Amino acid sequence: MRISTLLLYRMLAGVTATACIVFGVVFVAAFLDRAVFQIFARPLFDTDVQGYFILGFAGCVLFAWAGCLIASARTPAGTPGIATATATALIVAALLRLLAWYSGEYWPIRDLLRVEAAVLAVVALGFIWLKPDRRPA
Repeated sequence: MRISTLLLYRMLAGVTATACIVFGVVFVAAFLDRAVFQIFARPLFDTDVQGYFILGFAGCVLFAWAGCLIASARTPAGTPGIATATATALIVAALLRLLAWYSGEYWPIRDLLRVEAAVLAVVALGFIWLKPDRRPA
């Protein structure tokens, strides 16, 4: 039972790290497109200069988070705090989406916000349930 839980945790951490890398690349590309190169015909996001700066910063943070998740996938027992931090961040992100849905300001994407919140909450529960144990097997 322990081996399958460990394998599931490693898979969850790897998939989440991949998602962080993909979103990080998109966010940094959006910043570079508007700030330096402007190679895309249309902007990737509808925001202003400050928004693109925040996107670039968020992309860098996602790269760091992906690195932590990859380290946690490699040695789960040595890094159980990464599972806790990841679950916390995902729960807060889910709550933010529900607050945006509740506010009514994001009416055109209301269904997307609820789906995103549900997916983030399920992934957070995965990190909680599969969190590696520090005790030796």
